Amino acid sequence: MTIAGPKTATKKTLFTDATAGRDWNLCYYAVASNRNDNLHRLHALRGGTNANDPSTGPYTYASRLVPPNFDQWAVDGSILQLNGRLYLLFSGAPTTNPWRQNTYTSLMSSPTQLSGNAVMISGPTFNWEMVGPPVHEGQEFIQVGGVTRIVYSASHCSSEDYIGSQPLHRDHPSKIVWVKSPNPIFGKNVAAGVYGSGHHFMFQFGTQWFFAYHGRAAQA
Repeated sequence: MTIAGPKTATKKTLFTDATAGRDWNLCYYAVASNRNDNLHRLHALRGGTNANDPSTGPYTYASRLVPPNFDQWAVDGSILQLNGRLYLLFSGAPTTNPWRQNTYTSLMSSPTQLSGNAVMISGPTFNWEMVGPPVHEGQEFIQVGGVTRIVYSASHCSSEDYIGSQPLHRDHPSKIVWVKSPNPIFGKNVAAGVYGSGHHFMFQFGTQWFFAYHGRAAQA
């Protein structure tokens, strides 16, 4: 497989939900069939019989990933294993009027079950995080050299200033401290005709690190 391989790879359907209203484990978010956007919630699937190939199935519905104290709008779930524990990371909106998306985490007892309340660890505070509605979304954990970071997107995705940044994680014996970067790590490039560059992730291929994101070639 090469970096360009997924472009021409054969597509596989992992799961189709035939249940009205709602190993490998997959975290996804869904909205009600009436398209009520306020009903976005996180869910988990369980399946995959081959430990080396997540595309094997079948997958079955496992559970809702809704913290006891946060049955609210939630998207973009990802899972971190740190110091023998699992954590769910997600973007949540405690209020939809006015709109605001923050970064939350919740302790997990398994990859498909939560065991703790949602805790907000970061939210939009800088001007570059509040172009349009204030937004944190697309959160992902990156662990390199014993340091865990969260990369996330800020500002509204419809804005040409949709942008990427990271809070820095430092692990202490008695507590976890998140230190937020005051500046984004990348953004739009007018000279190159790249706008709304966000919802990114980093991955290693061989000895090289790559930075992937989505954007557009025209201004908003």
